[in-house]
Amino acid sequence: MNKLTKILIGSGALLTGGYLFKMSRTSANLETEIKAKIHKFDLSGMTVRVDAKIKNPTEGSLKIKYPFVKLSFKGNTVGSSQAVNQDITIPKFGEVNIEAIMINIPIMNIVTVAFDMGKSIKSGTGVKIGIKIITTIYTTFSSFPYEYEQEQIVKK
Repeated sequence: MNKLTKILIGSGALLTGGYLFKMSRTSANLETEIKAKIHKFDLSGMTVRVDAKIKNPTEGSLKIKYPFVKLSFKGNTVGSSQAVNQDITIPKFGEVNIEAIMINIPIMNIVTVAFDMGKSIKSGTGVKIGIKIITTIYTTFSSFPYEYEQEQIVKK
């Protein structure tokens, strides 16, 4: 290889490496706010409404897949949202609100996981659940997973 070829290959590798490093930092910089509340609770089960706000404090716009949401109670998954094949664009230095992600939890899941979950909801004190948001961030050259998890007390 001649000197010019080596310089071009080295420059390309450096630019690609810098871009990938910048994109990996982007996922670490994303901020996610989750709000959840009990939408419905009856003999058939419970429906939890999850609203998510994803903020992009970086100078590049991002494309993500519609988030998949899992709910857990005392470490056990009790429900999850539908998988939706939809792309969402988050503008640079912007945010996107994803509202009304509905998660149905059958009454059998509530009964078998924990009796006190239903008791807490009926009494109005609420119940502490884990909420996990899973999505994929797409860049020009690659894609990588993004997950955010928090615990929250949900009430009616």
